[in-house]
Amino acid sequence: MSGMEGDKYRSYLHGEGELNTSWRYGGPPNYDIVNKLFEDERTKVWPPGSLEEKVQNLVKSWEMEIFHKASLEVFKTIDVNKYTFSLNGIKKEKKEKMKNQKLKH
Repeated sequence: MSGMEGDKYRSYLHGEGELNTSWRYGGPPNYDIVNKLFEDERTKVWPPGSLEEKVQNLVKSWEMEIFHKASLEVFKTIDVNKYTFSLNGIKKEKKEKMKNQKLKH
């Protein structure tokens, strides 16, 4: 996942596959400052291609999709037909509950 055009930690942010993506805030986010802080403050640099690096980048890509992509149908980090979520121990909900909800940071 690393090495994608535009962001070395997040996939599905730029490129041909995202041309028709509807973004919550008008366009894809810019993570340049966040990436710089991450690189300056992290305590471990994972070997390229390692499982640890793949998990790190998957989590960063998932977070980007959850907060910035307007439609679950364009998510690529999860299977939206099987995805459920639960907050603070409340009953699991399916994707329909998430549709059209504004997520807050």
